[in-house]
Amino acid sequence: MNSEIIEKTEQISNAVYKRSVILFNDDVNNFDHVEDCIMKICFKSRKEAEKIAQEAHSKGRAVCYVASLEECETVAEKLTEQGLTVAIQ
Repeated sequence: MNSEIIEKTEQISNAVYKRSVILFNDDVNNFDHVEDCIMKICFKSRKEAEKIAQEAHSKGRAVCYVASLEECETVAEKLTEQGLTVAIQ
């Protein structure tokens, strides 16, 4: 394949699939609830969930899920239903 075609394909692929769900820190939810939601909804291990929750707590926000826009919308909706504050970027 032509390298130019491969590069264009990768750019299109990145534009479609590289969305992120951002988890924001709040004063309402405790760590256990946040970690449980991340594990169940974002398909993360306990260790990954702990790291994401800690990053959101210390930095104010953390990426908790990366996928297509449609998948991120579904995950963001489920996290919001659990009382977490999120955005898609």
